[in-house]
Amino acid sequence: MHKYTKKEFTRSSLQQRYLILKEQGEYIAARQIGDHRVYLYAVSNFYVEMWILFCINEIRWIEIQENQNIINEYADNVKLNDLKD
Repeated sequence: MHKYTKKEFTRSSLQQRYLILKEQGEYIAARQIGDHRVYLYAVSNFYVEMWILFCINEIRWIEIQENQNIINEYADNVKLNDLKD
């Protein structure tokens, strides 16, 4: 399986980015920003956010997320108590 670089991912169309997420993305967590549901995925060695306008279930953006403060916001949604040994 081809491991995408950040440069390759950035140059891909929205549809191609969606297919990459579907085939290779590892779902991490989600958050809500206004009217958007935002999903965080790990792809190759970087993080990607997919923004969906939930009232019409339409993907608006799929972008690499490099801001560590934003990535850390997803940690609030992870409940370590639910993890089993």
